[in-house]
Amino acid sequence: MQNQSAPVLIFAQSGRFLAQSATQAGYRVWVADCFGDVDTKASCERWQVLPALSTLTKQQFLTIIENISQGETCNLIYGSGIEQCYPFLNSLPPHIKLLGNSFACIEQIKTPQFFFSLLDDLHLPYPATTFTRDEVEENYIAKSATGLGGHHIQNAEQALSYHNYYFQKRITGNSGSLLFLANGHSSYTLSINKQFLDPTPESPYRLGMLQSPWKISTHHERTLLSACDQIIKKAKLTGLNSLDFIISNDGLLFILEINPRPSASAELLRTMYPTLIQQHIDACNGVLPGPPITKPDKTRSLRYIYANNDFLIPANMSWPIECNDLTAAGNIIKKNEPICSCLVEAIDHKHALQQLSKIELAICNQLEA
Repeated sequence: MQNQSAPVLIFAQSGRFLAQSATQAGYRVWVADCFGDVDTKASCERWQVLPALSTLTKQQFLTIIENISQGETCNLIYGSGIEQCYPFLNSLPPHIKLLGNSFACIEQIKTPQFFFSLLDDLHLPYPATTFTRDEVEENYIAKSATGLGGHHIQNAEQALSYHNYYFQKRITGNSGSLLFLANGHSSYTLSINKQFLDPTPESPYRLGMLQSPWKISTHHERTLLSACDQIIKKAKLTGLNSLDFIISNDGLLFILEINPRPSASAELLRTMYPTLIQQHIDACNGVLPGPPITKPDKTRSLRYIYANNDFLIPANMSWPIECNDLTAAGNIIKKNEPICSCLVEAIDHKHALQQLSKIELAICNQLEA
């Protein structure tokens, strides 16, 4: 197990969940993220703001991690958004140790040409894919290699920008993710999760909710686990990762992408693995956990509540206990931006939706236009 005397430096677009998990595991925690939500700052010893990761320069990155670490030896764990700046991982100062996938591993997984070539080599199924706009056929979508949460996905014929995009045939069906730990040569499955969209005209594939467990067929589960292990061995993945996939209405399974970092679906396991970041750290050091003691008996749902208008967070805002990623009073949430995230447990999908609707109503009734 990792020496907990060494602090953990979280670098992510949003570092709240990782910070909470690391704090619960007994680490000193420092966070550099883009939001500085109330519950993020409450879970860390030091915090520093990041600019939009799409604009972050190498010098800014180095200055930020030097400032927040103050020269102390620490372990760097990255989260959402690393896809946009992973080359900087090659320039870490000697007092900062990386706990996660290397630059070379992320490059292979997040460069579409490399990733789909890897899938070809392993004879693994994925949607018809092209990297040339002229080869796009009817019923294709455009996807960014560095996008998050589905906001970047557009219908190919409607996409306005094709910078750093690739194109895939649209598959109609149900999408999900496999959350797993890896030690460079084998995996440990944590959960299979179903994804639900919350589309807008501007973002028709925006992610709205994640739910676990998702019961898929034994055949599809075996296909996923086999694919996962094959990709791990080729790319040398370590730590907490997720594999996105879709099952078509015809019952065919296609691999979509790998997120080579802790993903949002990890929060669905918060009650089962309150110190999940420790499992991530152990896996990075080659150690996978043993069989789980208990299996989940409830449906867990993580929903993103988006603003349908511009709102001001009032001074007397009372957040329901199920809510996370809490914006400080006085801040403005723009239309279609997330107000917060919300995690509930229920006996089934129907009851989860009922809980979530009540929570959303309680939040929206307090917001000021």
